[in-house]
Amino acid sequence: MITKDNLYYIDGPISADFPQISFSTNVYDNPADILGSITDLAKHFKAVEFEIGEDAETVFWSLNADDRDALARQIRQFIEHNEITLTVHAGWWGRQYNLCASDSHERAQAIECLCAAVDFSRRAGATSVTFHPGYKDQLDNHVLMANLIEAITQVKARCDTRDIALCLENMGGQRPKFPVFTVEEHVYFHQQTGCYVTIDVTHLCSLLPYGQSLFEAIATLAPVTRHLHIADLNDTHHQHLPIGEGNLRLSDVLNRFALNGYRGVAVVEEFIPRFSTEYYLEKALAYREGVQDLLASAQHNAHAG
Repeated sequence: MITKDNLYYIDGPISADFPQISFSTNVYDNPADILGSITDLAKHFKAVEFEIGEDAETVFWSLNADDRDALARQIRQFIEHNEITLTVHAGWWGRQYNLCASDSHERAQAIECLCAAVDFSRRAGATSVTFHPGYKDQLDNHVLMANLIEAITQVKARCDTRDIALCLENMGGQRPKFPVFTVEEHVYFHQQTGCYVTIDVTHLCSLLPYGQSLFEAIATLAPVTRHLHIADLNDTHHQHLPIGEGNLRLSDVLNRFALNGYRGVAVVEEFIPRFSTEYYLEKALAYREGVQDLLASAQHNAHAG
């Protein structure tokens, strides 16, 4: 088990741009009360992620265009008044979100879904929208990437993406249904579409153990990354443990992203049912306080020097 010292271990000075710790409605299992879940999390965090999943997903897609716009305006009014940074995670569970599909009809449905999520997010004042690539379906990566680029090109042609970053989330190990793109393929996607990347740290570390290969990947990915998801894991076993329940040197990983140019939030996202929502929240708040102590200590030392 990781010790507190290891959790907060940082190889070198801590960046003044260390990511702000955020929390997702996903850990709350995405309640049907979308605005309520956002306002509830905002009591604890100045950055919140709304995920279109579970009960919230059912509600989101049941709303007509006018009602969805009204909800977006309510959310925007709340976050602007309370100075909350909002990010959105688009729906991902199901063939209706398969942006990598070779079947044109299936891909068209995924494009429609993502366009609706992007339009809603922009009206709600979100800074980014994270989306999953879809399903592997025994296709080679070059086919999957070509399909994905075609889909996202259409989304960008149809949606106003000014002031909002569209971010492809990296997939992890031990989940064969989902495509795993290489570091270079994620950079290629950015170059071809102008979209960015959401790095799920747990996904990344399920493929690359803590060490030089991971550090090199971070250095390459950080400049094209606009969003981070965080949790803990043991070694490279693909899990999303509460922070401090695994052995990942999370602070050092996040600091390396900041040192390599990442500017954004780090969202506690995803969960394992054997841990309660309350426990995830408790561990996230404790971690945020620990990070604040690190930053305060670094600032004090800088002034003392």
